[in-house]
Amino acid sequence: MNLTVDRIIIIAVWIFSLIGLLIIPKQHRRKAQVAFLFQQFLTWILGLIVVQNDWLDYPVRELKHNYTSLTFEIMGYPAIAVYLNIYYPAAKSLGVRFLYILAYPAGITLTELLLESYTDVIRYHSWNWYWTFLSIWATLQLSLFFNRWFFREKKGFQD
Repeated sequence: MNLTVDRIIIIAVWIFSLIGLLIIPKQHRRKAQVAFLFQQFLTWILGLIVVQNDWLDYPVRELKHNYTSLTFEIMGYPAIAVYLNIYYPAAKSLGVRFLYILAYPAGITLTELLLESYTDVIRYHSWNWYWTFLSIWATLQLSLFFNRWFFREKKGFQD
């Protein structure tokens, strides 16, 4: 295996994501696990759809016969969704929550644009940055809704 800049980026995402998951505070681990698994499920399906329709591709990838990005769909993006979920400012004003939920897709979209422009980690065909932004925003919203639903307090429930 040639250690190119593309492969170093992929390895770095795995390392940073693993470290990020390992340092999650104990009181947030259950919420983090649910967010991580939900995001993996959602992102994996959507990633398959995008690649199978040839909207984008991943010239440099982890496995020869897996045409999606395991790094993004199985590790990097779900790890980011974990932090969105555990630190979401639910008690803050609508404006703060709005900016918070926009900051994540904006940061990911900007990073993806840089990767698309300067590396072979991802290549757009009939895809564009706004599809990335919208899909990430929508899946993060779904993740927040699912986590909120999953951990809702049951009224009248006795331990």
